Amino acid sequence: MPVVLPTQYVRGSNARFDPYKSLMAAVLQTAVDDRWGSVHRQVPRQWSADEIKGVRLATAYLASTDRTWPFSFENVCEALGLDPTVLRQELQKELRT
Repeated sequence: MPVVLPTQYVRGSNARFDPYKSLMAAVLQTAVDDRWGSVHRQVPRQWSADEIKGVRLATAYLASTDRTWPFSFENVCEALGLDPTVLRQELQKELRT
């Protein structure tokens, strides 16, 4: 299953030259990997309790509209020039395919 990566959205921008935006893109990438699975999770096997907890935390992070934390999903998307609603929709499409 191909996953839409945050780095695909910020390609061509100045994110790779701005360390703060690079960090934000890494936070977003980690949340996507934790939610939809890395290469290691795509191999059929029993998930550990920590992995299940990671999926739940990433799901909550990506669904949250809270802006009180500087690295919240909404704030990270805004800083990277992404529409959080559209990104959520794209990630959901990838989950269904």
